[in-house]
Amino acid sequence: MAANLIETAAQLGARKVVHAVCSHDCPDSCGVLVTVDELTDKAVKVQGDPSHPVTRGFLCGKVAKYLDRVYSPDRLLYPMRRKKGAANGPLGYGSVKGREPEAFERISWDEALDEIAAKLTKIAAEFGPESVLPYSYAGTIGQLGYGSMDRRFFHRLGASQLARTICAEAGGTALKNVYGVKLGTVPQDFAHAGLVIAWGANIHGNNVHLWPFIEEARRKGARLVVIDPYRTRTAALADEHLAINPGTDTALALGLMHVILSMGLEDREYVAACTNGFEELRAACAEAEALARECGEGYWN
Repeated sequence: MAANLIETAAQLGARKVVHAVCSHDCPDSCGVLVTVDELTDKAVKVQGDPSHPVTRGFLCGKVAKYLDRVYSPDRLLYPMRRKKGAANGPLGYGSVKGREPEAFERISWDEALDEIAAKLTKIAAEFGPESVLPYSYAGTIGQLGYGSMDRRFFHRLGASQLARTICAEAGGTALKNVYGVKLGTVPQDFAHAGLVIAWGANIHGNNVHLWPFIEEARRKGARLVVIDPYRTRTAALADEHLAINPGTDTALALGLMHVILSMGLEDREYVAACTNGFEELRAACAEAEALARECGEGYWN
């Protein structure tokens, strides 16, 4: 009977489309359309929102299969504790599947919270609360889950404080020092570029929603240059690939600055008003041939 009702409801169109945004730790913030069966209150379809100006209805492979994970019978819904005596290490890999029950047992939420609290209390009492190091970043970005309740908890505990990420800290600091704010280029502006330099960036593989704007620029005559020791998908599609030696990015950057300075192309007014230590930088750029040799054969001829 229930199956017949669901089938009838579907035939009668008892579904609604909810406008949402992908909550993953990704700057694209894709517009998402979720189709919900109003009878079961379950999502039955996830698709990109074509009206989104950047993502344009295209979802990455991870989010396109979002419902497969949400409703998977293997999804963890309760706390699990490793059984006493169970060997450490991963289970369920390769040809052997479903071995997790051999090592883990389900416990209640109260048991899990009590055990974690007891361990944190014991560690803080013995070694001091700063011996607890909260290392995390975003995961699923939400008002409570990201940069909110966890910060309050660890601050109240007195745990060590840190930037919480090794992902974007250097880039964020550079943006704030140079521009004053941590904002990147508007994706749509790439379509107007005459030259795009992808320095250590595999755009085609890891920034899929930016790629169409770069292709649009190339159709208008722009060039794409990739700087990467590895021949990524982006490098294979580029107009030029500079496969420098690993770890020589700084040498290449100094070499490029040497060319700019030797040709007098720097913005002297900006340099005078907005920089410190510029003459020291100029001196570091002077050994152009030595810098170029570090990058690999062909970069110093």
